[in-house]
Amino acid sequence: MDGSGTDPDSLPVELDALQRSVWNAVYPYKDRLINIAFSGGLDSTALLSVAASLRPWMGLSLRALHVNHGWNEKSEDWAAHCESVARALTVPCETIQLGSNLALESGSADFTESSREARARAARYHWFSEMVDPEDVLLTGHHLDDQAETFILRLMRGSSINGLGAMRPQQSLNRLQVLRPFLGISRNSLAQWVSDKNLQVLDDPSNSNIAFDRNFLRHTILPRLKSRWPETTQILARAAVHSQGTQMLLDEVAADDLARCALVRPHCYLSDLGAASIPALFKLGRMRLLNVLRFWMRTCTLQTPSERALGEFIRQLETAGPESSPSLRLGPVVFREYREGLFLVPLPGRDDAGVPESQLWDGTSVNIHGPDIELIPERKMASGLRASLLDDGVVELRWRRGSTRVTLQGRGPHRHALRKILQELSMPPWERERIPLIFINGQFACMPQVVIEESCRAGAGEVGLEIHLRDLRKPSD
Repeated sequence: MDGSGTDPDSLPVELDALQRSVWNAVYPYKDRLINIAFSGGLDSTALLSVAASLRPWMGLSLRALHVNHGWNEKSEDWAAHCESVARALTVPCETIQLGSNLALESGSADFTESSREARARAARYHWFSEMVDPEDVLLTGHHLDDQAETFILRLMRGSSINGLGAMRPQQSLNRLQVLRPFLGISRNSLAQWVSDKNLQVLDDPSNSNIAFDRNFLRHTILPRLKSRWPETTQILARAAVHSQGTQMLLDEVAADDLARCALVRPHCYLSDLGAASIPALFKLGRMRLLNVLRFWMRTCTLQTPSERALGEFIRQLETAGPESSPSLRLGPVVFREYREGLFLVPLPGRDDAGVPESQLWDGTSVNIHGPDIELIPERKMASGLRASLLDDGVVELRWRRGSTRVTLQGRGPHRHALRKILQELSMPPWERERIPLIFINGQFACMPQVVIEESCRAGAGEVGLEIHLRDLRKPSD
C-alpha cells in the first residue's frame, strides 16, 4: 500500500486517533527522514510504534535518536533496551553518550536539579540539531498532560503570554524543525496503545521524585485539581492554545510596528539583524515598545532578557545624551544605539585584542578572523581600485585610522580627514572599527566599499578592483 498520493484529509478509516495525529503532523514531510526522540519511556515508545505502524500507508523513512545521559547506573541497559525496541520495529537507532559532558558536581555552587535538567535539554537538542538535516524533522512524544503541566510551570514562573503558550505543535529551534503530534492526546491514551501492542517501556525512578517541580505537579497538585475539576488537563491545555492565539495577534501587531519604525541604512556595509528609529519606537507607547523588542529578539531566536534588564535598557535609551551609547548584550549579539537608531548587530568573534595593527595582503580573497570579514576582489574595467597598483606595491590592511586623509572624487584637490567623511556618511562606529583600510607603499588607497583615494581610482581603459565585504558573522538563513 503506497500512500504517496493520499490526501491528508482522506486517511484510512482503520487508523485510530494516535495514528491520525501522527499522520497529520508528518504528512508534509512524508518523503523526508522522520527522526524520533526516543528515550524508551511511555511517550516516546508509543510515538515510535505509531510512526512505524504508518509505514504501510505512507512509506515513511524513520530513525530513532536516543540520548544516554549516563546519570543512572542502568543507563547502559536503557540504551540497549531502546536499540532492541527500535530493532524489533525495524527502525534504525542512533545513540550518543552525553554523561561525561554534562557532569555537575553535587557539591558545586551551581548544582541544582533544574540546572542539570536545563543542561541536559540543551545538550540533547544540540545533538539533535547536528543529526537532523534542516529539511528533515524531529518528532517528540509530548502529550496533553505534558502541555497542562508546562502551562502551570510557566504560570508559576510569571511567564508572559508567549510563555503561557507552552509547547507548540510545530516549532523551529534554530535549524531544527520539531513536531509534537501528541499534544492533543492524553497520557492514558498512549498507555493504552503501549498495552495493546504489548510493548515494554522504561520506568525512570526519578519520575516519582517530587523534588522535581514537574513531578510535584504531576503527583501532588494535578490529582487534587482533577478531584474537583475532572477536565483540568483539557482546560489547562486549552488555555495554552488560547495564549498561543493571543501571542499570534501580538506578533502581528509587533511585525507591523517594527516595519513602521524600520531604519533605512544606506551607509551600513556589514550585516545586522535590523535597525529601528528610536523616536518612532517611543511613539508607540511602552507596552507596544516592549512587544516590538521581544518580537524582534524572538524572530532572531534570542533569549529574551529579564523584565528588569529590558526595562533598564529602555530607560537608558529614553534618557541617553549625545555622549552616551546605551547597549544591551544578548549572547552573540548586542543592541546598539547610534544617532537615534537602534541596531541589533552580531558581536565579533574576537575582542579588540584579536584585531592586528596591520597585515599584508596579496589582493586575493581572504578571511580576516579578528573582525570576521572576508575581502572579495572583483576585476572590472574603469571601476574601483586601480589593479596595477597592487602589482609592484606593498599592500597592507590596517585597522587604525589615525589621521588618515583622502582626496575624493568631485571634491576638488583638497584632502579630507577620513574620520570626518565616515561621520558624514553616518557610518556606525562598530563598522568603522571592523572594515580595514588598504595602504599601498605606506599610502592610503581605499576603505573597501566605502571610499577610494582619487589618485588610486581606475580610470578609462584601466583594470580596477571592486573589493566587496562579506560579514562572516551574518546569521544563517
